[in-house]
This record gives sequence, C-alpha cells and structure tokens, in this order.
Amino acid sequence: MPDIKDVWVYANNIIRSSRKMVNEGLSPLGLSSAEGNILLHLFTLERGVRQEDIAGLLDISKPAVSRALESLEKKGYVTRQKDFSDRRASRVLFTEKAQEIRPQVERVYQEVYALAAQGVSPEEVQFFVDLFRRVSGNFTRARSAAKTREGAE
Repeated sequence: MPDIKDVWVYANNIIRSSRKMVNEGLSPLGLSSAEGNILLHLFTLERGVRQEDIAGLLDISKPAVSRALESLEKKGYVTRQKDFSDRRASRVLFTEKAQEIRPQVERVYQEVYALAAQGVSPEEVQFFVDLFRRVSGNFTRARSAAKTREGAE
C-alpha cells in the first residue's frame, strides 16, 4: 500500500509541473500563474468576488492576493469597487481588457488539464475530483479547527 512519501512525491510533482506549465503559457500575456488563477476564478463569477474571499477560495495568503491584484489592476485586468453590503470590503471584477484575453487564459488551463487527463477515463477524472474535494475539505476543517483552538486560548 502506498504511504505518505508516494503521495507527497506525486502531489508535489503535479503541483510543481502544472504551475510551471501555466506560468509558461501565461508568460506571453505578461501574467503569472497567481494572476492567472485569480482571473480564471473571476471569469466563473457573475458579480465578482470580495478580495478577502479570494484568499480563502484559492488558498492564497492575503498579502499574495493583494500583490497579485495590484499587478492585475495596474495591467488593467481588474478593478476593485466598494462592496455595497460591506463598505469595508472591496469587490474584485474583471475588466473588458481581461475579457479580451479570457480565451487565451482559459486555453492555457485547458491545455494543462488535457495533458493531465491523457489516458485517464472520464470516470477516473470524476473520482479524482471527488477524492481531492474530500481531501481538501479535510484540510479546510482541520485548519478551521486549529484557528478556533488558537482563538480560544
């Protein structure tokens, strides 16, 4: 039976390799994988998302999100508007300029996905997604419980 070393080696290779491929694919657009990840996520949302929610949704530190958003804003790909429901928060929206590069950004991620899915059946892909959703949930619950314990101390 595989142990943590096997899982760790493969998971690390998947993360490192996919990030490198995404960076290479986005490079002609002047984007990093961190910026691309944020744009890809924004493309799936109708009304944008609060800046602080990006950190949680993409599991990126708040300072890293802030740096990536500043860069995307300077490049003209996102705007930040005050959230009507919470004036202290900003809602991040992609711009028309981002919409223009959307097909190229989505193509980069689709190419990485297609490469990863070679020789893998649709059922296996679904199993993989379901498994990773559960594992991710385990980690999220553990981190949340740790924060709760820290706050109680």
